[in-house]
Amino acid sequence: MNGNWTKEKFEEHHEKNPHVYERFEKYALQVAQHRDHFSAKAIFHRMRWDTAIAEVDSDFKISDGWISHYARMFMENNPQYKGFFRTVVRKDSYHNASI
Repeated sequence: MNGNWTKEKFEEHHEKNPHVYERFEKYALQVAQHRDHFSAKAIFHRMRWDTAIAEVDSDFKISDGWISHYARMFMENNPQYKGFFRTVVRKDSYHNASI
């Protein structure tokens, strides 16, 4: 499947930016202690807020196109939280339908 947000492109992005997942996972684990389900997009907004406020000259930019990939990666890496993020599998999806 063609597109900007393919699984292959995500893997390239993640390899160059592992710190993004580390922060995403940190916040997801924090909220998972209090909620059964949550919004991956809300975690991205938290990450953006924190870097805008806490980091001098921060230019933290990450596309919303990666959110679903990070949500799926989190649930794959933390199987006890499978279903924590609601995911949708579309007919023409580039996501792995097994999650």
